[in-house]
Amino acid sequence: MKDKNNSEKYWVRLAKKYRFVIMTDSSFEERFSLKLSKFSFFIFLFSAIIMCCFLVLVLITQSPLKNYIPGKSNKEVQQQLISLSLQADSLLLALKKRDLYLNNISSILRGEALVFEEKKIAAIKTDSVASSSLFETSFSDSLFRLKVESKEKGAIYINEVLEKNSILFFKPLNGIITDPFSQKNKHFGVDLVAKEKSRISSVLDGVVVISHWTSETGYVIAIQHQNNYLSLYKHNSLLLKEVGDYVVAGEHVAVIGNSGELTTGPHLHFELWYNGVAVDPEKFIAF
Repeated sequence: MKDKNNSEKYWVRLAKKYRFVIMTDSSFEERFSLKLSKFSFFIFLFSAIIMCCFLVLVLITQSPLKNYIPGKSNKEVQQQLISLSLQADSLLLALKKRDLYLNNISSILRGEALVFEEKKIAAIKTDSVASSSLFETSFSDSLFRLKVESKEKGAIYINEVLEKNSILFFKPLNGIITDPFSQKNKHFGVDLVAKEKSRISSVLDGVVVISHWTSETGYVIAIQHQNNYLSLYKHNSLLLKEVGDYVVAGEHVAVIGNSGELTTGPHLHFELWYNGVAVDPEKFIAF
């Protein structure tokens, strides 16, 4: 009974109304008055807190402030992150090719074997082993077969000195020599004229060490081969390979053109270097 009376008194106190009055200090004139109970005051305070939380939530979700919430990002930020990630991958690939290029240049200067990309070497090893086994079993038969296939891919010529090492040079282009090799005239290569848009092939397996444009020779590509051979292809209209790319013999690397100042018409200027010295390509390749 006593507990019931206490409970009733508690609710009566909560429901008891009070008047909140604002008066002037000099005349005690009433300016504002508000009648409320403890219960209504708590309800008003709770409602105000709920409203403030709601307004803060709306402000954050509907304004740029949401981008600063951990784990929350909009589509633009996600696209920027993806773009930056792709750029980082491209830079890593470019650095890898540049390192490979510098390492191969150092290997050339030291006379060591070149380092190629592992994935491409793995794809080529099978064909290389198969072709080498053919030469071991019957070199003369393989040579005859390659000469027959040269009608489509380009003539293959084996130099008497290189025949012992089984080095086969592919013809870079089906064309006519208009200007031969001449050390006296400082023409360290041969000029080949061919049909427009003819594709130029690599003469041996190797790594692209130069692929750029110069004012004198236009679009130039150079390939470093094993056994200290270097082949250069100048005055191209289009380059199909980049520095660091590994190419196989007969693979297209450029398109014939007329770029550069030192040219009089569409042609290929082809050079072959051995141990840092220019050699006559006609002694190695049957054009």
